[in-house]
Amino acid sequence: MINVMYHYVRPDNEEYPNFNHLNIDVFKAQLDYFQKKYGFISQENYKESIKTGKNIDGVVLTFDDGFKDHFTYVMPELKKRGLWGIFYIPTGVYTQKKLLGVHRVHYLKGKYGASTILNELTNKIKDFMLDESLIKEFDKEIYLQSSYDNDEKQLRRLLNYYIKYDYRDVILDSLMEKLFDEKELYKSTYLSKKEIAQLSNNGNIIGSHTVSHKVLSRLNYEEQFKEINDSFDFLDTIMQQDYKSFCYPYGYKSSYNKSTLQILEQLKIDDACVFDNNIQGKDMKKYEISRIDCNQFMEL
Repeated sequence: MINVMYHYVRPDNEEYPNFNHLNIDVFKAQLDYFQKKYGFISQENYKESIKTGKNIDGVVLTFDDGFKDHFTYVMPELKKRGLWGIFYIPTGVYTQKKLLGVHRVHYLKGKYGASTILNELTNKIKDFMLDESLIKEFDKEIYLQSSYDNDEKQLRRLLNYYIKYDYRDVILDSLMEKLFDEKELYKSTYLSKKEIAQLSNNGNIIGSHTVSHKVLSRLNYEEQFKEINDSFDFLDTIMQQDYKSFCYPYGYKSSYNKSTLQILEQLKIDDACVFDNNIQGKDMKKYEISRIDCNQFMEL
């Protein structure tokens, strides 16, 4: 099984010269390549493979973060080709009405560049704001296989992993207020609830990506349970599905822990995927399904 991970899929935009996205034409070329070289796994066979723990050949498409891109650009292409995907939704965006912290980082960096945003942060971040106990552990793994330059890696590590969440939100609030009209950006970034329902009605799986896209291993058991359970509960108000799929925010193995796995078992979640940038091996664990970044398939 080759479980391919996508995030932003859209045309290029001169307003965001530093934005990390996959051009829609490249996406189409990748689908052509996957069909010719590997073939796609049917949803029925995918579910059976997860249930039995027996790996099968073929490609599965997964899309993170509930972006409007997935309705505007991805769904028509999948529908035209008779394909399906798994779409992982962070449900907190529908109550807080602003971008999640992780996506604020994307847009700040995408428009202004990592170096500029790091300079903006110079006088805002103090040592007491950092979660020192976790830095060493996260440094072993995060972004090691990425193509980000050093400033971008530093920016992402700082805002996604190192700063305590309460401080991070305040800092990002100030940056967004200074540099963006966030209300308008919010409207154009995320799927509407109606669009999520349409994705489901078109034969796709809608999975949970927690409520607020926080690193689960930074949270205690009760906080993790609420992030996961409340997200599935919210999705149940939009559409009913008999299969529950989950995706760990950020996806690295250091981003979840034993408590997370216990919660998934307790809630009877059917599968969960990690980001290890690997093709799934023979040893399949239903809560640690391997995924590979779509950017590994750029040389077609």
